[in-house]
Amino acid sequence: MRNIIIILLSFPIIVNAQQLTNNTNINITKLWSQQPNGYTYPIDISVPTSNMPSNRFPISVLLHGNGGNGSQIINQFSNILECHVLVAPTGYMNSWNICAENSDGPDIEMVNDLIDSLQIYNNINPNKIRILGFSNGAGLANNAFIENTNSGVDIVCAIVSHLNEPQYHSGNFYEIGSNTDSSTSYCGYNVVSNPLPTRKYLSISNDNDPVIPYFGGYSMVGLDFLHAEDAAYKIAQNQGFNGNIIPVPGIPYGNPVVFEYSYLSSNVVHIRGNAQHSINTSQEEYLKSFFNDCYTTTNINDVETKTVKVYPNPVIDILTIEMNHSKEELFEIYSLTGLLILRGQISSKNSSVDLSSINEGVYVLKIGNKFVKFVKLKYNYKKT
Repeated sequence: MRNIIIILLSFPIIVNAQQLTNNTNINITKLWSQQPNGYTYPIDISVPTSNMPSNRFPISVLLHGNGGNGSQIINQFSNILECHVLVAPTGYMNSWNICAENSDGPDIEMVNDLIDSLQIYNNINPNKIRILGFSNGAGLANNAFIENTNSGVDIVCAIVSHLNEPQYHSGNFYEIGSNTDSSTSYCGYNVVSNPLPTRKYLSISNDNDPVIPYFGGYSMVGLDFLHAEDAAYKIAQNQGFNGNIIPVPGIPYGNPVVFEYSYLSSNVVHIRGNAQHSINTSQEEYLKSFFNDCYTTTNINDVETKTVKVYPNPVIDILTIEMNHSKEELFEIYSLTGLLILRGQISSKNSSVDLSSINEGVYVLKIGNKFVKFVKLKYNYKKT
């Protein structure tokens, strides 16, 4: 049972506007029954060594799993999110308070305060704040998706822990009332909440996970969970999707094969795999693609493109991509402002991509670390 949490005082200390560095000290202290004198969350920071993009760095708040810490999860995701500033707090007793954990701390308040404090730094894009949680941290990330109201948070990602029944039941999303209590109905999640409608959301779960039941039901962590695919569908509906749930098995992706369930033009996505309570290389690749908006127009002209060719260029509708191999590859098409326009897979030396639905303009095709610039035309101009 969770003891009653009495929050006497909380005081994030925010420094004057300046650049966020690896050595920046962000102090967020909370008081509750377990910590009457206050607990200051340790916060690890990792800033990329690369040049800052013209629109400043995106930033990912990383929330570790039960027993983990901030430094550990930065090491886990630093190669996947190499162009993001990574900020990772460590929870009290190395856990986050979802329902029946060791910590009874007001962790969602800490996350909200942390996000607000990060927006003041002049090397951080205040509108590209992402929250990524792993396992126990994914439960906290889902709480943030449900109740955080900062419009600067544009992506939430939950890895190996999808929505539990306290977070979604009786047809509504819920946030914690006064405190969590595992002996009460739905563990104290009794305040109806309506998540912001403009965020991207990615969940990654595995159908052979021994900890979090993919198909729903009771877990060893002391909570009942929704079916992972239904959880993603509920989030898609909340974000404006009006269609039917995507049927099994979804769309195959990558090698090892995982399955994509994509809603709202890939703004809400669920990835199903079989990596137990972890993620495999295909899931890592998808995550990287979902978060990756760091390339800039200053570096695309310097990339060698002998191994990737596109034609016709300019293109009106069908773009042919020619490679010097036939292995399966992920491709992405970006606008010159860094906006991801289209994502898909190609698996042969000559593949065709239909671009008839995108606007005319100049775009960049990205395959691995190769970039090719091309022009999209709206009309078929004829010689006169």
